[in-house]
Amino acid sequence: ADDGSVHMSPEKQLAAKQRQVMNIAYGPGKNLLSTAFMLWMSGSSIQIFSIMMTGMALINPLKAIFSVNDAFKAFDREEGVDLKLPKLIFVGLQVLALAVGLYKCSTMGLLPLTSADWVGYLPDVYFKETSFVPFQGANGLI
Repeated sequence: ADDGSVHMSPEKQLAAKQRQVMNIAYGPGKNLLSTAFMLWMSGSSIQIFSIMMTGMALINPLKAIFSVNDAFKAFDREEGVDLKLPKLIFVGLQVLALAVGLYKCSTMGLLPLTSADWVGYLPDVYFKETSFVPFQGANGLI
């Protein structure tokens, strides 16, 4: 009797699970262009909207990197499903998304990348000798 369920061979089940794992791994790459477009549209001036967009572009990849095991938790106990490469792809794409956020910070001038940003840390220069030019006022040399 046909009960309406679909029976797959173990090899096909494993291949389907591996495809699902790779879909999770490539998920951050699908959002990368939309994030970059939103950051571009927010402009390079310092305003509340651009700060919020940049903050989210920095915080979300960091959260995802620290919770990479949670993203693949459904397949953690699966027999025969290799999670090393998908996790590496996932983290790599999240690092790329973080780089897009850091580039946005750079274009907004929020990152200290020029030598002028570090002038405050240069040691003070003390001169060992001084000189002056005599000034002749109305009453003679002063």
